[in-house]
Amino acid sequence: MTIAETATSEYAKRYEPGDDGLRFQPLEYVGNFKDMEPVPDGILGDKIMRSRAKSGVLEKVTHEEVLNDQFSLDELNDLNNYLAWNIWDVLVMRATEGVSGMIPRQEYEILAFMNEFYRYPEFMRMVTDQIGAQGVIDIGESARSEIGTKINCVHDWCLGAVAFGMGRCGLLAGEWIRADDYVEESNIILKFMQRVLWGKRQDGYILNSQDRYRCKIHEPALIDQLMGQVQNFDPGSPDQHTFEQFNATAELLAFFDHYDCRLGLGDTGPYPLPDGRILIVRDLFVNEEVFHWSDVCEGLPHCYTLAVVLDPELMGLKEIRVNDISTSFTIPKNYVPHLTGGAVFVRDKWDTPMSDVYSVPLNELEPHMEKLRDSTYRMYKKTAKMSRHTLCLNGIYSYYIEMILPHLRKAGMYEEVCAKRDFWEIDQRVMNYYYEITKRNFVQVVVPQKIFSGEGYLPFSDEADLRASKYLWA
Repeated sequence: MTIAETATSEYAKRYEPGDDGLRFQPLEYVGNFKDMEPVPDGILGDKIMRSRAKSGVLEKVTHEEVLNDQFSLDELNDLNNYLAWNIWDVLVMRATEGVSGMIPRQEYEILAFMNEFYRYPEFMRMVTDQIGAQGVIDIGESARSEIGTKINCVHDWCLGAVAFGMGRCGLLAGEWIRADDYVEESNIILKFMQRVLWGKRQDGYILNSQDRYRCKIHEPALIDQLMGQVQNFDPGSPDQHTFEQFNATAELLAFFDHYDCRLGLGDTGPYPLPDGRILIVRDLFVNEEVFHWSDVCEGLPHCYTLAVVLDPELMGLKEIRVNDISTSFTIPKNYVPHLTGGAVFVRDKWDTPMSDVYSVPLNELEPHMEKLRDSTYRMYKKTAKMSRHTLCLNGIYSYYIEMILPHLRKAGMYEEVCAKRDFWEIDQRVMNYYYEITKRNFVQVVVPQKIFSGEGYLPFSDEADLRASKYLWA
């Protein structure tokens, strides 16, 4: 069984109400608060952002509040401002990932964001109409008893932070929409995100940053089941090396199969253990069968799940964050040398029953690594032959399709949305933007500046109408 963090652990002090956490980086955030003090990252940043809210939407919300049909304007603006800071908070921690030498990542990202803003509301409304608001909450709750599921931090966060936050930000930056356009659609997107995340967490919050960067969503029985398969080892031992090597090999392909982004992996935790150690549960999705380029991954399972056990005392751990894009960061930075146990589990398909998920002993991982290496090599060869336009289109799919795919699957509506709503089609406006985004340094300078600084997340005005869509395209 898991237990509370021991009071003697330095990192556990971060969970005390009066503690403001540590600074992981020196930059500060301004966003829509130009007349106020800038906001730092982390626990203190979360406190400040919530203190500036005009509504209670950023505090623990009730089941009844989550079932409400829509947000008020104050709630929409509070979510907009908080998500803008939250996006900044996670992006500045991994900004060097923004450019790929092989894949036009910056280009496909902003195109996908904007396509999501245009297209997701009709899918989300269709799902909610069919399964009800509680059914959407139940989608999120399903993650509590599963591993190898893409109903996880990063996918659920992307439903709102990306589809609403970054998608709307890009369209505003390009002056393709105005601040009070698409209010109704914005409400649909953010309500869907809130319901999924609330159902997953079950503590009243929706984001990890609101809970001092904890995502302890898995039921105790599932954690006990995983720990029952963990093999303990000494740091620097052959078993530790094998586990570290497998993690790196599978993570590389998980990134590549999802077009060089973090949608292919997901951490939950940290789960404190009875002996004082910490468990991180890490999903690495190495074969997403819905994408045509995943043919090179044939023979690999949908997901490998790693139980990663860390000794915080051995490491001298001062703070650990599992942020809202499913990634673990620590102070000190490198926790790998202090791993003292691990296990690897296999989920063959996205819908494989949990009863059929199995573990692989550490001494039997080499054949799996050989398949992972071979698939990664073939992915490189396949990708190198593609044109920029093909790479960009595939990248759009890797975001636009992928971010809502697990929720459509869990609702049993993926095929229906494909058939009735042309799910795989890209909005014509977005296809036109493909030829515009590289002009006047839009994608290279304007978009990153608007997104990173928070300046682009314009609030809705007091005159905005909750019923408003887009009434003029001129």
